[in-house]
Amino acid sequence: MNRNSKHFLLAGGTATFIFIILKMIANYCSENSSIDDNNPYLSTENPKNGRLTKYELVIKPILDQLLSFSGLVILSPLYGLISLAVYFDDPGPIFFAQKRIGKDKHFFMLHKYRSMKISTPHDIPTHMLSNPEKYITRVGNILRKTSLDELPQIWDIFRGKMSIIGPRPALWNQCDLVECREKYDANSITPGLTGLAQIKGRDKLEISDKAIVDGKYTTVLRQGGLNAFWQDMTCFIESIGSVFRQDGIVEGGTGLLHNLNTIREKSDNFNNAGFEDYAYLKAFNINKNSTNKKKVLITGVGSYIGESFVKYALDHYPDNFVIDTIDLFDKTWKKYDFSSYDAIFHVAGIAHSDIGKISKEKKEKYYTVNTKLAIDTAQKAKDAGGSKQFIFISSMIIYGNSAPYGKKKEINEKTIPLPDNFYGDSKWQADKEIRKLADENFHTAVLRLPMIYGKESKGNYPILAKIAKRSLLFPNIENQRSMLYINNLCEFLCLLMLSGEGGVYFPQNKEYTMTTNMVRQIAKASNKHIHIIKIPTSIIKFTSILPGKIGELVNKAFGNFVYEQKLSQYQGLDYRVADFEESIKETEGTDILSIMDNTIKTTKCVLIIASVASMIDQFNIPNIKLLINLGFGVDVATNFISGSTCTKQKIQKLLKLLDDMKVDCYQIDFNRNFIDLTSNVKAFRQLDRVVKGDANPINKRHYHNISYTHQYAFIHSHSPIGGAIGRIVAKKHGIKTIYTAHGFHFYDGAPIKNWLLTYPVERELSWITDVLITINKEDYKRAKKQFHAKRTVYIPGVGVDTKKFDSGLIDPEKKRKELGIKSDEILLLSVGELIPRKNHAVVVKALAKISNPKIKYIIAGKGPLESALKSLTHKLKIDEQVEFLGFRTDVSELCQAADIFIFPSHQEGLPVALMEAIACGIPAICSNIRGNTDLITDKCCLFDENSVDDVIQCLNRLITDRSNIKLSNKRRVELNKTILSKYNLSAVEKRMETEFQKLGSISP
Repeated sequence: MNRNSKHFLLAGGTATFIFIILKMIANYCSENSSIDDNNPYLSTENPKNGRLTKYELVIKPILDQLLSFSGLVILSPLYGLISLAVYFDDPGPIFFAQKRIGKDKHFFMLHKYRSMKISTPHDIPTHMLSNPEKYITRVGNILRKTSLDELPQIWDIFRGKMSIIGPRPALWNQCDLVECREKYDANSITPGLTGLAQIKGRDKLEISDKAIVDGKYTTVLRQGGLNAFWQDMTCFIESIGSVFRQDGIVEGGTGLLHNLNTIREKSDNFNNAGFEDYAYLKAFNINKNSTNKKKVLITGVGSYIGESFVKYALDHYPDNFVIDTIDLFDKTWKKYDFSSYDAIFHVAGIAHSDIGKISKEKKEKYYTVNTKLAIDTAQKAKDAGGSKQFIFISSMIIYGNSAPYGKKKEINEKTIPLPDNFYGDSKWQADKEIRKLADENFHTAVLRLPMIYGKESKGNYPILAKIAKRSLLFPNIENQRSMLYINNLCEFLCLLMLSGEGGVYFPQNKEYTMTTNMVRQIAKASNKHIHIIKIPTSIIKFTSILPGKIGELVNKAFGNFVYEQKLSQYQGLDYRVADFEESIKETEGTDILSIMDNTIKTTKCVLIIASVASMIDQFNIPNIKLLINLGFGVDVATNFISGSTCTKQKIQKLLKLLDDMKVDCYQIDFNRNFIDLTSNVKAFRQLDRVVKGDANPINKRHYHNISYTHQYAFIHSHSPIGGAIGRIVAKKHGIKTIYTAHGFHFYDGAPIKNWLLTYPVERELSWITDVLITINKEDYKRAKKQFHAKRTVYIPGVGVDTKKFDSGLIDPEKKRKELGIKSDEILLLSVGELIPRKNHAVVVKALAKISNPKIKYIIAGKGPLESALKSLTHKLKIDEQVEFLGFRTDVSELCQAADIFIFPSHQEGLPVALMEAIACGIPAICSNIRGNTDLITDKCCLFDENSVDDVIQCLNRLITDRSNIKLSNKRRVELNKTILSKYNLSAVEKRMETEFQKLGSISP
């Protein structure tokens, strides 16, 4: 006998010995026959069961014995750990024995881990306790949710009182359940650890429904053979999934209607469902030829539905609507006048996301935005007076989630909304309250929309489209979903607004959508071939019950959720302009007329890149206008969301300005940190998609249709990160490039990291740069000597509009009075962000040292150092001499009202603020750094930016009294203005025009 055989025999002998010992213990601990004394159920005549099959009599008991014995042995360490946890959480008995009804209605003692406190009333089922949660221990709560409290029942299976699969044993006093089961002969079989009812709803099933399911199980079991075996296998596998998903667990209730809170919720939802106002019961009379245009206000910007509606209405109903949009996240909306609008279309909201990963704060935000903001907007619309229509976008999600694969879910005219999660509830609460505002003069229309899809849509459709275009195979699985094509929705909205009606609406396509068919149609529309393959139903069913992402994805893709079609058909309101196949073609196809139109517009197009939106706003608007005047189309790619010094309101204004100029805007997640490789790679990929023509602009316009067959004439990039990534992408696609270095970071005294990190990167990238633009003399000299661009030119920044900043345009004394500056006081002005680089602190320290209360120092700008600077002025006791104006748009007027402009910055490329001050004709003093010295040549006006005494000397040279400051500096001012003639806007534009023409090959 070899070694393996000996081990096998030893293991077998040990297992047999343990089995015999456990059987002896089971027999010894068996219930006394007296347990059935006074058993009221045994007096009832049992139904005739007929001939029992071999599967029920022999095979099933043997499987129960073998599997339960294996479970007891394998899980013994887990039994020990749980036992310790139960005891330490609430000292007392570890196990809980409870009288239950077994086979043929005989009593037996069922065992569980104790999950409730010692003080809990004994032998009372959870559903009969008025407040069960207060009795459950902390460990018990976990055991119940994971069903681990049921593990000791494996012992009851081993001792023959239970089976692995069968109806759950009723409690001894559950007369109603026993009575119902009697009708279906379900009391005559051995109860189970899990069963068909457990996977069909568990605690959510009504007692009568549970008995019917148990009866179905009994019928198949009595048939025997493979049907009975397969039924048990299915129950076993699906029970594993149910345990992981915690399906059907309702503490305090066997059956949903036994849950008092749910009864109240359903009752409330029934009363507020809006059945009486369902619009399919109405008749619509719509006049498309009316000469009176409807004024529509869309509340919420950036919404896919809102922006799609605007485009559709202007294209198809240009004579019927005047449309405005307002941002509700800018609090000024509360002061906006709603009274002149015929319809308010509310689209602001937070979209559905992975609710399992949302914090408590985000959850509260759902209710703040989706519920409170919607109700507040509707109330404001009603309070505005006049005849109004308020349209609210609700959701199909208020009826709960879709049914999983293999199960149907149809919303009919009497279905009660009952959300499964807080996203659905936030929509439902708004849905109810907004409808309550309706009266004869204020019509509220609530649209409970299914999934929306269409060109540039978000959510699940783009994922399916990607699969359809990239996959070779896709399963053929039948399911049904209500969906709505965006153009069908937009047509519906146009007709609804023309009608002025209110009510509850369920618009959907005229056919239900099957996921497989949608993938097939997308592939067909995209000229891709995909094989639709048949997969056994059993495999799909098995994967749908798996815990975790796999089961979730299967049910999400192939679940069922539809509106009854009659809810979506409205007499006189024909909104279905495209059937399903046409909608996919329109979504995935390309409009030939649009291509022709775009090609005409963009014979040559330029892409402008910057790391942050503020660089576009401050330095590139003149360039964009110049390029458009030269015949180029212009696209902009930058980070509109983060990293910019622009406020959200200013970003919105910038986007509107660019949109008015017919500029496509692309969001690129640039991170200004050179060593953040993950962010840089992401930004590279995003920018690469823009250049390929695969990206969608955030202003949803596509004025310029760029692709490999129609590339950009050149790319103009700015800032270190934008410049680096922009030039690499340009090189990849063989596109010419201009890089404007807004102040190289390699100057005398620059941080060592600039020389070690940024310098070598910039130097290498200069090899792939067609034109390198420097904006000050020092940078130009260094770039010519040390860098390798094909051409290096010196163009002094963006220039300054000398006409706008010329003196004599305003009354300076009026501005001084507005600022609170007296006639004999000296106004010292500084403009710039409150950041370390701008160095405002040196001026504050100098003022404290001069100790002249007649000098008033005003700073125009915002930034993180504001509180620190205020603390410094307070510490130096010159609070009354220093004023922080914050961000200002009247810089020209401030400069003309000032006596002296001071610019103490540590580092600049070519300062626009200093140019603007000089253009106003006032004396200017500044730090002796590159960029500044391009503009100021008089050494008396330059100071060491780190020296307080230097600042004092410069100020003392100028300050005698306010009356003769300008007279004594007349020569200096004239000299500065002569120098500025080189930097005015027209001179700079002329230089830029030359470079654009050379690179874009456009004849002057």
